[in-house]
Amino acid sequence: MDYASFLRSQWQDLVDAWLGLDDRLGMNTAWIALPDLTWVAKLAEPGFPGGAGRWSPLPGTPPTEALMRHDGKARPQLWVKPQDKEEGDGRYAAYWAAFVKQLGHAAPASEVAGQKLAVDHLFPETAAARRGWLLVRTMPVDRRSNSLLGSTTEKVDANRGGVHRPRKATALTIAKVTGFQGSFARRHDPKAIAAALLAHLRACGLVVPDGVLLPDDEEGGMIAGLIGFYRR
Repeated sequence: MDYASFLRSQWQDLVDAWLGLDDRLGMNTAWIALPDLTWVAKLAEPGFPGGAGRWSPLPGTPPTEALMRHDGKARPQLWVKPQDKEEGDGRYAAYWAAFVKQLGHAAPASEVAGQKLAVDHLFPETAAARRGWLLVRTMPVDRRSNSLLGSTTEKVDANRGGVHRPRKATALTIAKVTGFQGSFARRHDPKAIAAALLAHLRACGLVVPDGVLLPDDEEGGMIAGLIGFYRR
């Protein structure tokens, strides 16, 4: 598998877990942030939703800084300790390069299929760091998509408190992973953003099986509500 195919598989795996395709009950099992070691252990339990995985060290990296995980289907993931953006030093990209090398791939490309990429936390890194959380899942995403989300919803999250619980991917996480180019700024109607995002998901090239999402008015309503949450 070449690097572009590997990266695409990372995106597809996350989408599958978010859609509930990995769970017999159709539950979202796309875990992206873990507050403490209790949850690391849970994700190794066979009966836990999205669990049955195994954790291992990332070679050359302290286990307190980064870990590899293979989920119940042996799909690889990279999890790292979150940093406040103001103190960031570029180590995420270095961890990703080490992760890719460990899996036998060539050095990661900064651009794939016309997309300029940035290695990013799937849960806002500054929010997780300020709350003292342990690990956040990391992968490259489209730079512009990341910026569009980071300058709006993620900026709000960084300055909020948060319940001490793990987090799963949301439709907004999936927006940046799939390269959605729409703006989340307040000047745009949340329902219009939601409709555009749903259309994008069906056309982005990743597999979204028919009938998995709710009808557009219901699914779009939930996404619009999620966007509204960040505008309070």
